[in-house]
Amino acid sequence: MKSLFARNFLIYAMVIVLGFAILGSAFIYQVNRFALEEKQQQLSDAAERAVQSTAAYFETRDSADWMDKFNTNYKIAMHLLAADCSGTIFVGDAQGKLLFIANSDGCYSQMNNDLTLPDVAMTDVIEDGVYAQSSNFFGFLATQNYVLGQTVVSGGTVKGAVFVCVPARSTQILFLNLSRVFILMTLAVLLLTLIATILVVRLTVKPLQNMATAARRFAQGDYSARAPLPKYQDELYDMTLSFNRMAESMQNAEETRRGLIASVSHDLRTPMTTIAGFVDGILDGTIKPEKQDYYLRIISDEIKRLGRLANSMLAVSKLESGQQNAEKTILDVSEMIRRIVIGFEQPLNAKHIELELDIPEQEILRAERDSFFQAVYNLIDNAVKFTPDKGQISIYLAETGNKLQFNIRNTGSEIPQDKLKFVFDRFYKSDTSRNRNSTGSGLGLYITKTVIQQHGGDIFVRSGDGQTEFCFTVPLER
Repeated sequence: MKSLFARNFLIYAMVIVLGFAILGSAFIYQVNRFALEEKQQQLSDAAERAVQSTAAYFETRDSADWMDKFNTNYKIAMHLLAADCSGTIFVGDAQGKLLFIANSDGCYSQMNNDLTLPDVAMTDVIEDGVYAQSSNFFGFLATQNYVLGQTVVSGGTVKGAVFVCVPARSTQILFLNLSRVFILMTLAVLLLTLIATILVVRLTVKPLQNMATAARRFAQGDYSARAPLPKYQDELYDMTLSFNRMAESMQNAEETRRGLIASVSHDLRTPMTTIAGFVDGILDGTIKPEKQDYYLRIISDEIKRLGRLANSMLAVSKLESGQQNAEKTILDVSEMIRRIVIGFEQPLNAKHIELELDIPEQEILRAERDSFFQAVYNLIDNAVKFTPDKGQISIYLAETGNKLQFNIRNTGSEIPQDKLKFVFDRFYKSDTSRNRNSTGSGLGLYITKTVIQQHGGDIFVRSGDGQTEFCFTVPLER
């Protein structure tokens, strides 16, 4: 069964039918047992009274003075007893001759007939003192009856036997009525189950169908597809919400991928076009020999630029794939900053940038040396690039609680507030005023953020009042 509705309904129906079958069977069994016990008690009471009356009859039937009167009283008593239990009473002597038959219509003497009670019944009741059976009493009755036979003892001698028969039809009718009610109730509950299953499964399946539709649209390239949230905030609501968040993440990843391809294509095309143009100019003689050294240096710079882009992309790939060496060592962050700053001495002097260092003599940290060096280097390189002539750069390093805090602030053009959240994205370059330097790959700040986060830290940026400041904190590990 491929239908979720069919499966659920079949399961619910089977559980209900099985449950009703067990409960119905137990209930009918108990009712039948109670009815049988009631019948048996009724038979036992009727048999006891019939035995008592018949015993008295046998004791006095030989008295000529009382026989006719007692015979009449006895017949009346047996008639009332048969009518009271709605059954039939057979009375026989010790030899099995049938003496009386009593029912709700009266009590009739059979002394003038040659009828005898069944030999099997007489043998059992004489030997065991009691006879119990459910039958038509060997053809004496037209229908099934509960039969109870007892001996009649007078003066220590068995004088005869009494058989009380009560129709079993009432119990059978009760069983049939209970079975009919049980079947009707089961059908009614199954109908209600069908209706409830339709409603429940519809509420359950609809969100799944919506997610399946959105997933198919995703597979067809529509990354804006979303599944509507269910009305009730249950597990399906959480599942749909998670699905939509996953879809949004996938859409962002796809947009990032497209932006990555576009950015890489642009960053590769520009230097390659420049290199191809100058090489063609040298080869076809457009560029004079005396100018070739100048253009070869430009070609060399562009090739170096391509190398930096390739190295940055390789670093990003290693960081994201976890291939970066994660072995941490003890390093002096203060000494690392001083060495990086010395490496920027030439551009700092060329632009007459005022540098302020507020760092301790020594600051020990356990970190992955190469990646942490790259992160700090990128921040300082970024500040030097975008600080104008005669600008200022301030670098601050200190312990704050159990964390190491690094701040670098530079003067110059600001980053628009609506762009601040994008500065750490791959290949993102802010407005043209901060992008005058074309040597950047747009990966430096992304690499820095990734490294800091891998060291368990946080990084943020703020810009305003002609200044831009980057700050990161990492847990102190020594």
